[in-house]
Amino acid sequence: MMRTNICKPLFVILFVLSASIKTNAQKMVQNVAAWVGYEMYLPFKEDGRWGLLLEGYSKGNDLVSELQGSFYRVGANYYLKNGNRLGAGVAYQWDLPYDELSLPYNNPDYRIYEQFIWRIVKKEGNEVWSQRFRMEQRWLGRKDDPNSTNDHFDYYKFENTLRYQVRYQLWFKQRWATVVYDEIHIRTNAASGNENYLDQNRLYVGTAYSLDKRREIRMELGYMNQIFWKAPDTESGLSRMNHTIRITLTTDLPFKRK
Repeated sequence: MMRTNICKPLFVILFVLSASIKTNAQKMVQNVAAWVGYEMYLPFKEDGRWGLLLEGYSKGNDLVSELQGSFYRVGANYYLKNGNRLGAGVAYQWDLPYDELSLPYNNPDYRIYEQFIWRIVKKEGNEVWSQRFRMEQRWLGRKDDPNSTNDHFDYYKFENTLRYQVRYQLWFKQRWATVVYDEIHIRTNAASGNENYLDQNRLYVGTAYSLDKRREIRMELGYMNQIFWKAPDTESGLSRMNHTIRITLTTDLPFKRK
């Protein structure tokens, strides 16, 4: 029954994604990208309540031949007794122009975020369902003159984004797992300007290999289909699809054992 309840949001997301792809197929720019980075949940002590979140990526276009940008996140986590997590912190992204839809200048993206992660662990830890609810307040650097070559930004556009992710992880061998997730981004203040409330969708399929017997340090390799609908970093307001290879070091390693 619990699995059915989690699957329903995923089916709805995939239905909306499929319909949107068909609608935008004739005007969608496509790229091949690669993201290499880390995502670390680090409890201060084993079975403790507090910990850190550290996340970072280098984003390449045409795989690694040119840069799309870079991203960093740092925050604090509070671990509830039932295994769920609360978190908050800051993030920074540096975007570069990499296709004909991009803004013609490098631009920063400053963020504050709050999140809640709901986890269901089954089959002695071999099967994990999770849902992540994240709010991000974003300040996007913009120029009045897009062709300006100076480093000054004339204003910072504010956006508030709701991100919802449903994720499934299955350990089919002692050190090997299958990972599938879908994440949808919704702008809550998109009424002003020529933007959709639906910002982007990320559909990911990959595999994870644990570097230790406790499965606390893992390497993930997978494919992410990333679609933007009139995204804030597209000058013309059209849509794009990024076919992205992701290589990620992930860990839940505590700083201190019992």
